[in-house]
Formats: sequence, structure tokens, C-alpha cells
Amino acid sequence: MLLNQYRFMEVALGCSDVQAMEDFWVRMFDARVLFRGRMGGEPYARVLACGITLIFRRDPERPLPPGPGEERRFNDHLGLRVADLEAAIEELTARGARFVVTPALVRQWKGQGGFVETTFIAPPLTRERIDAGEYRHDVAILAGPDNLWVELNEVHEPAELGWFGEATP
Repeated sequence: MLLNQYRFMEVALGCSDVQAMEDFWVRMFDARVLFRGRMGGEPYARVLACGITLIFRRDPERPLPPGPGEERRFNDHLGLRVADLEAAIEELTARGARFVVTPALVRQWKGQGGFVETTFIAPPLTRERIDAGEYRHDVAILAGPDNLWVELNEVHEPAELGWFGEATP
């Protein structure tokens, strides 16, 4: 058993334009800018968004990840949990979000053999419980500056799991 409690405090991301990242998080998620300046000679900003601190630091040599049209190739992303995915999509679209993956696209992929193949399910969840509708996980992904993928997750899980924390209405 661990002696200390370890909780995420921050995520630091390199980017090509710190101001664009800051503006995106403020516009989309009402982020609060905590600090901005220079770190290691490069511009940086620290913002509080969605319950975590994000640090954006300019990295002029960072290659951009795959962008729109290459949705099946994305790897790195930040995942947020929402209580109502459709309402979140509507709200963020009104704020200028550009969604590259929607629940409809995920359903289309599933109809073509799927995008995710699960080979292990941790107890007490089982394939039968999932098929019975006790667990459901719907996603949408919007693209931010530098093709930063922000995944919105609406998760319905049996009460005894609590794997993904609480969704905030």
C-alpha cells in the first residue's frame, strides 16, 4: 500500500503557439490563466481548466500530431468526462469547437468492424453486462491548436465500478 496519496496536479504540453492554446482553453472551457511568462527561454502559460492545471510551453521543434482526416491515427489526447455528451457537443460547437470524431462516426466505425477491440475486461464487469447495457462509453473528439485532441466521454457504468470518477452536470 502506498504511503502517500498521488493525484494528478498538472499536464505539461509542448506546442507551437502558447497564446493560441491559452485562448482555446479559455474560450472552450472557461479556463483561468494562473501564470504566463518564459520557461527555459520559451513562452509558457499555466491555466486551470476542468479541474487540472495545464502548462503550455512553446516547443519549436515539436512535430504536429495527425490532424482532421487522420482520426484513426491519433494517439495523444486529453480526455474529459461529461454528463451529457450531446449537450456538451452543442455547447462547445457554439463556442467554435471543431469536432473531428462524433458519436455518429464512432457508430459507423463499429459497423465496419470497430476501432477498439477489447481483449480484457476487469471484474466485476463482464462482456455480458456490457451487452446488457450496464456499461456504455460514448465519445466525441474536438481538435484544438496544433491538432491537440480533446476527447469528451459520457460514461454510464455500474455504481460499484467508479472507474472514471464522477461526471459533473
